[in-house]
Amino acid sequence: MLVRIRCKDGQFRYTLDENDTVDVLVQHLLASIEADPATLALADAPRGEGRSVAQLQGSTLKALGITHGQLLYAEYETPTGAGASASPATSAQPTQPTAPTTSSVRMDDVDTYWAQQRGLIQRARDPQFCRHGEKGMCDYCMPLEPYDAGYQAEHNIKHLSFHAYLRQQNISTSTASTSSTYIPPLEEVNYRVLTPCPSGHHAPWPAGICTKCQPSAITLQRQVYRMVDHVEFAHPSLIDHMLETWRKTAMQRFGFLLGHYEPYDKVPMGIKAVVEAIHEPPQAGEMDGLTLGWPWDDQDRITALAQRCGLQIVGMIYTDLEAADPTHTDATKAGLVACKRHADSFFLSGQEALFAAQWQAQRRSACRWSKSGVWNSKFVTCVLSGNTEGEIDVAAYQVSEQAMGMVEADMIEASVHPTIIRVKPNDATRYVPDVFYRYTNKYGIDVKERASPTFPVEYLLTTSTHGFPTDPSPRFLSHAFAIENRPGLHDQSLDDVWRAMHAFLPLESDTQRTDLMQWLSDWHLLAFLGQSGFLSDEEMQWACDVATHHDTGARLDQLLASSGWQTLCAIAREHAPRVSNDEHDADMTAAMAQSLAESTQPPASGDAHAESQGTACPHCTFLNPPGHTDCDVCGLPL
Repeated sequence: MLVRIRCKDGQFRYTLDENDTVDVLVQHLLASIEADPATLALADAPRGEGRSVAQLQGSTLKALGITHGQLLYAEYETPTGAGASASPATSAQPTQPTAPTTSSVRMDDVDTYWAQQRGLIQRARDPQFCRHGEKGMCDYCMPLEPYDAGYQAEHNIKHLSFHAYLRQQNISTSTASTSSTYIPPLEEVNYRVLTPCPSGHHAPWPAGICTKCQPSAITLQRQVYRMVDHVEFAHPSLIDHMLETWRKTAMQRFGFLLGHYEPYDKVPMGIKAVVEAIHEPPQAGEMDGLTLGWPWDDQDRITALAQRCGLQIVGMIYTDLEAADPTHTDATKAGLVACKRHADSFFLSGQEALFAAQWQAQRRSACRWSKSGVWNSKFVTCVLSGNTEGEIDVAAYQVSEQAMGMVEADMIEASVHPTIIRVKPNDATRYVPDVFYRYTNKYGIDVKERASPTFPVEYLLTTSTHGFPTDPSPRFLSHAFAIENRPGLHDQSLDDVWRAMHAFLPLESDTQRTDLMQWLSDWHLLAFLGQSGFLSDEEMQWACDVATHHDTGARLDQLLASSGWQTLCAIAREHAPRVSNDEHDADMTAAMAQSLAESTQPPASGDAHAESQGTACPHCTFLNPPGHTDCDVCGLPL
C-alpha cells in the first residue's frame, strides 16, 4: 500500500504493508526530514488534532484505519543544529544561495541617486487651460509619474528607464527595513533544470524530471524597459580614432568602452553611459569581420587601471563598414559607406546578440531589489556602420533579461540568417522548454506562435540613443600617444615616452607643468606606463589622479618626487636625442604643446595636418601616402 505524508518540508510517499507498524512509517519519515522524534505528531487533516507517534507505537497501519493512498499530515519541530547533521535525503536538496540583505548590496552611484528621488515629471502652468494662480495646481499642470504613457509617446521615448519601470511595478519601495521583513521582489530568470530536484522524489536530470525541477514554458516579450537610456561619447575624437584603422587598412576594429554612469535628464529617471576612453584588446581585423584574442590576458590589469581612474567597462564597440561602391566606378558614391543594417535586413544579427548576452551575463548590475543582489546589466553594445544616407553612424543596443537567461541555459544559437535565432533541440544533457512569441498579424489580431525552431532576434533587443556633449569636458585631455595592439599602424615604445618627457625637462614654468599634465592625461599612455614596470601601484595611482583631475599642483608634485618618475626622467635624459641650444628646447616644447592641443580637438577634413599625413581617395576613402597621384588600392586618380 502507498502512504503519503505532507509536512513543512514537502510531500513524501512510502510503500508499506498494511500489517507494518507505525514505527516503520516513522523510520521512513525521519530518514527524509530533520525532526525531533519527541515532537512528531500525525493527523488525518491539515491543522487537525494530531496524535504523537509515541502514543501510536506498536499499532499497525490497518488497525489505525490507514488505507492505500491515504494522505497524512505531520507536525514536528526541527532540532537545533540540524544543519550540521543533515540526513542523506536532506543533504541532497539543492543548496540555495543566501539572499544578500539590502544594505550589503553596493549599487552604482546613479542607481543610489534615483532610489532616493521621487522622479516626478514637473510641468509648468498651462496659460490656456489652467484657471488658477501661480501657486495653484490642476490636472493640466500637476507632475506626471515617470512612466506616464502620454509623455513617453509625446517625446518619442521607446523604452521606459529601469527606475521608471520599478516605479510602475510598485517595486521601488523603501528598503530601509531589515532583511527579515523585506523580500526583494525581482528574481532572475532561470531556464535550467534544477539539479537535484527540490522534491527529492526522483533521480537528478536526465534520469528523471518533474514539474518542480523543470523550467516553465517561455513566452518571449519585448522588454519594456532598458538599463541604459543613452550612450554619450565624451569627445568626438574617440570615434575618429576608432575609424582610423578602417580608413587606412579597410579592416574592422573592436574596442571596450571605458566610462561611468550618470543621470540622464532627457528621459524620466534615465541613465546614460559616459564613454571616456576606448581600449582595444588583441585582435586580428578582416574586411568582413574580426577575430579577438581570447581569453583576454590583460583584462584584470585594464579593469584595475580603469578603477584607479574612476572608470569601469561600460560596453563594447566595433565597426561593420564597407565602401558604398566596392568597384569604385560610381563617382556619386565616392566617400560613402554601404548601409548594411536597416529595417529590411537587420539591426543586430543573432550572432551579435548572443555575443552581447554573454558579456552582459558576465557584468551584471548590482540591484537591491533582486533576490540574488544583481539584475540584468548596464553593458551596452555599439556598432559603427553606415546609415541610409551613406554616412558612418553609431547604433547602441542591449539584450533583454530573457536573452541572458536563455544563453546561460545554452538553449539558443545563431542561425545562417542574421535576423533569426534558433532554439536548440533537447538532448541527453540539455532540457529545452517550449518557447513561444507573440506578434500582431496583418489583421490586427494578437497571435501566439511557437518557436519551432526559430524566432526573430528583435524579441531580444532594446535600443538606446547616443550622442556627444554640447560642451565637452573629457576626463582625458590628450589622444596623442599610440593606440595599443595596432602593430605596424601604431607601435607603442618607450622611446616615444622618453622623447616626449625630454621635451618637458626641466620643468621651470607653469606652462610646462600644464603641458606635462595634458600629456599624462591620455588613457593609452597610462595603460602603457602601467605595463612598463617603472611605476609602482602607488605611483600609478598618483599618475591617474593627475591625468583625471587635471591637477598641476600637489598631485603632480607628488608624482614628480616619486622614485619611479625620477627613474623615467633619468632614462629620458640619457636616451633622448641631444639638442644644441636652449632655443631648440623651446621649439620642441612648443611643438609638443601644439601636438597635444591638436589631439584634444576633433580632426577636421581637409586641414593641413591631415594633408601632411596623406591624401584620402575620393572613391574608396583609402589614405594614400603624400605625393601619390593614383590610389594604391583602387588605382583611380586622386
